[in-house]
Amino acid sequence: MSGTPEQLIACHECDLLMERVTNQPNEDVICPRCHARLYYTTINSIERLLALSIAGLILFIPANIFPILSLQVFGQSQSELILQSALSLFEGGLVLVAMLILLFAIVVPLFQLLILFYISFTLHYRRQGRLLLHAMHSYQHLRGWGMLEIFLLGVLISIIKLKDIADLHIGLGLYSLAALIVITTLSSIFFNPHQIWHQIDLHRDQGVIHER
Repeated sequence: MSGTPEQLIACHECDLLMERVTNQPNEDVICPRCHARLYYTTINSIERLLALSIAGLILFIPANIFPILSLQVFGQSQSELILQSALSLFEGGLVLVAMLILLFAIVVPLFQLLILFYISFTLHYRRQGRLLLHAMHSYQHLRGWGMLEIFLLGVLISIIKLKDIADLHIGLGLYSLAALIVITTLSSIFFNPHQIWHQIDLHRDQGVIHER
């Protein structure tokens, strides 16, 4: 087997070491031993991620500043925001649950969107990316830690339980949250680590990325 270490790839299923080959868009590279898909290339992957990250950041604002639910019981009305829900749990003594909601429903999703925007913007517009390698590692570590869909599931369960004892009105925040979950799911689908790392290597070879 010839080729530099940078040109070699190991199968994630059977550990077969082989040379990296160039594939066409929408063409899979298959392991000759176990037939697992090693990597693939999609058309306009960076552009799609850039558009999705911008859409996600836009939706993140109304999802967090507008009420998710408004309920009225015995003449008293109350509106709930994501942050307000965490604060209510904190004041009720459920500190751990409040911290989990704050971290995985607000902080982590926001960081995911910001990092994804930075990666896709830097690669698309060929800007200097001093933090691009760190951003890529961070995004891959954060993947799967955002749990907006779990929070939405909890809201839906609350709607089912409260609909018989209170007048509920779904707020703009809930629609924005649902749309944000769709955006983040699509981002995970279109996120192609092999292709992005390849783009980063090309930028490094062309002197666009300067490592410290």
